[in-house]
Amino acid sequence: MKDMGQIVCFANNKGGVGKTTTAVAIGQAWARIGKKVLFIDLDSQANLTTMVSPLAPEDHISTIRDAFLNKKKFNIEHVTDGIDLVPSELALSNFDRDTASLTGREYLLVDLLAPIKNKYDFIVIDCPPALGLITYNALIAADHLVMVATPDGLAYSGMVMVANLYADVKQNARLNQNLKLSGVIITKYERNKLSDMYVQKVKDELGDVFIEPLITKATKIAQAGSFCQSIYDYDPSGKVTKQYAELANNLLQRVL
Repeated sequence: MKDMGQIVCFANNKGGVGKTTTAVAIGQAWARIGKKVLFIDLDSQANLTTMVSPLAPEDHISTIRDAFLNKKKFNIEHVTDGIDLVPSELALSNFDRDTASLTGREYLLVDLLAPIKNKYDFIVIDCPPALGLITYNALIAADHLVMVATPDGLAYSGMVMVANLYADVKQNARLNQNLKLSGVIITKYERNKLSDMYVQKVKDELGDVFIEPLITKATKIAQAGSFCQSIYDYDPSGKVTKQYAELANNLLQRVL
């Protein structure tokens, strides 16, 4: 078993694929079995922040943006048993411009995580749906990359773009040769010819990292996030809840 503090980032260059929902559901599942989890929201839309924290956006004392700009430690918020959060905010969308004068800005996240990494079993990072400097920071800092996609052409293309960035980071000795592609997750699945074609395409090309089960399309997962509840509390016997619990367990075996 590896040391504590495995950093797992969730990414796709395409938005709307269930990436944030999946990161939250998996982190919450790990917390429910006694793991200590820190969520880091790197998306300026702050969807993970609003799904996890009961606070209104304006009530957060400081965010990940403040830590990046001040090069100081995170303001870590305690959410519930086993779960802490570093929130995000809309102004993080100016990250590239705000950090233009900083040297080594691709290592900002690495430096911030170093003092706290071993205080958690898992640090779960939600990347923005873009391949800018923030996602680059996440891949350089992470131990594991998990790509999330819906079974369609645009999401598949977005995933391929992330995979290319992953290869660039991993192959560069100055970046992160230890980064591992540990999972590919398909969400919002509906049985039809197009979906099945893309699922098979992913299995054929990335079968060794493809993680089952498929997450079927459901409204309750979005409802749970809107009410700031975990899917395990909101719909404990639901089909998607059981799928996410199984998925979280299967991913856990890959990142331990």
